[in-house]
Amino acid sequence: MRVLRWLFLFVLLGAVLAPTSGARAENPSAPEDLEMPRYFAETGFWVQGPFRKYWETRGGLFIFGYPITGVFEQDGFLRQYFERAVFEYHPEFAGTPYEVLLMRLGAIRVEGRESEEPFQPIPPFPDNPDHRYYAETGHSLSYGFKNYWDANGGLMNFGFPLSQEFDERNQPPPAGDGEVHTVQYFERARFEWHPEYRGTPYEVLLGLLGTEYLQVRGAPEEALARQDPTLPPPDPIRNLRHGPHVGYGFNVFLWGDDQSDALNQKAHEMVKDAGFSWVRVQAQWRELEPAPGSYNPSGLDRIVDSAARNGVKLLVSVVKSPEWAGANGGVPEDPARFEELMRFLAERYRGRVHAWEIWNEQNLAFEMGGYVDIGRYVNLLKAGYTGVKAGDPSAIVVFGGLTPTGVNDPTIAIDDVSYLRQIYSFNDGEVKQYYDVLGAHPGSNNNPPDALWPTQPGPGPNWRDHESFYFRRIEQLRQVMIEHGEAGKQIWLTEFGWTTANQAPGYEYGNQISEEAQAEYLVRAFQMARQYYPWMGVMFVWNLNFSVVTPPEDEKHPWSVLYSDWTPRPSYTALQQMPK
Repeated sequence: MRVLRWLFLFVLLGAVLAPTSGARAENPSAPEDLEMPRYFAETGFWVQGPFRKYWETRGGLFIFGYPITGVFEQDGFLRQYFERAVFEYHPEFAGTPYEVLLMRLGAIRVEGRESEEPFQPIPPFPDNPDHRYYAETGHSLSYGFKNYWDANGGLMNFGFPLSQEFDERNQPPPAGDGEVHTVQYFERARFEWHPEYRGTPYEVLLGLLGTEYLQVRGAPEEALARQDPTLPPPDPIRNLRHGPHVGYGFNVFLWGDDQSDALNQKAHEMVKDAGFSWVRVQAQWRELEPAPGSYNPSGLDRIVDSAARNGVKLLVSVVKSPEWAGANGGVPEDPARFEELMRFLAERYRGRVHAWEIWNEQNLAFEMGGYVDIGRYVNLLKAGYTGVKAGDPSAIVVFGGLTPTGVNDPTIAIDDVSYLRQIYSFNDGEVKQYYDVLGAHPGSNNNPPDALWPTQPGPGPNWRDHESFYFRRIEQLRQVMIEHGEAGKQIWLTEFGWTTANQAPGYEYGNQISEEAQAEYLVRAFQMARQYYPWMGVMFVWNLNFSVVTPPEDEKHPWSVLYSDWTPRPSYTALQQMPK
């Protein structure tokens, strides 16, 4: 993204701009995608996909309780246990309201008790406002239990009554409170009356049938282990791989030589002291494989080892083909060797590199080797994805970050929104199979993060009359994803930020941004993502510490949130102090 000075000059000198996108939101807020992962710190588990949507829309915490396992296979079904229920996925009902069903835990709980008086059917009677009879099971609902059943999902959540009301002692903790309560059993639930909460929403509570059943059936050790709060597990139902909703990352300069361990340690400490947990680095294919089949990963080994020692999650962007690939440093026509490289790397760093980004800003001609070729990138992405998943199936594959250009000339660049539309149209959308999350590098220039041309333009002068100059460009990329059926995937900002006074040609807009404004804009961007963008994954600030290794006249220098002596700029302090 930072190499675009000549492209922006090209735009400003009057080149033909790309047609503007139809997405110009006055208000960037959007309804939350209820299938995106949600973490429950109370029990240490994620809920995502159709299980999360069912939980959120059918009663949530009040009805089902917290998740108490991950998703795992049991009795031929994918299941997830909650305190009061067990969710079960039924692929034969995909796309219908019955895609997720609740196990009949109440029925299981009363097996063998049919001869007991409360479970004996009663004679039918005419319904009235306080009593209702169910011929299906020969039992009735009355008063408070009837009102609760009606108000909280009825048949879909609880099933038919299997007993009349009666007194029963709860199991001891954690499956109950060990006390005697008036209860009634249903196919999927047990209602308990709590007179101590009379007149409140908690007068009727659901028994902890999920907890009880888990004690009886058990689950694999991996399904019971608390999950990483910074990285959701793979979703086996939708076959999707997400990051957290808003992860905190930096683009970091790290050293691959054996003399720089202390510097790498210092960089990681600055990442962690800011409350961030992700780092993005670039690795060059030409250095990793200087000759076909001859790998030289020693430098990347040191970088990966330093991140692992510090408990920092790593995104590695692989770029720059070797000379022997014959692509002028860009994407080769035959990506077979690239697939083998990615398999080698993913297997070597399994569990330590958490995400791989396949190329970088491939909508720029010079990143492709001189010409923007949609099909060539799709083939590279396919090869990279295949290689990564063969080496580490749990690793996340990131579609290389697109950069806004406002140019539609494949010998120079393709506008990012136009590029994404074209790539989804290529070969009947084949690309959708070969990435987990979309990478993007939104514009910023001299514009605050909540501005957008033409409805909410930035302050100017210049760099304000096209959507490419705005952080909210990502909303337009998101709209393209939705239009092409990719709403279930996240966007990761693999580079974003604001430069202050910049001496490099093409970056003069930095002279309009003070250090305080840089700090304010970065924090506001994270706030917007948390508030308005439920589809946002990890956001990697450009950059942490390139000021340490570049002179002031280098365009990368004033984007840094640290000074060249490693002391914090106001932007670092603001990021450190913002809520996360």
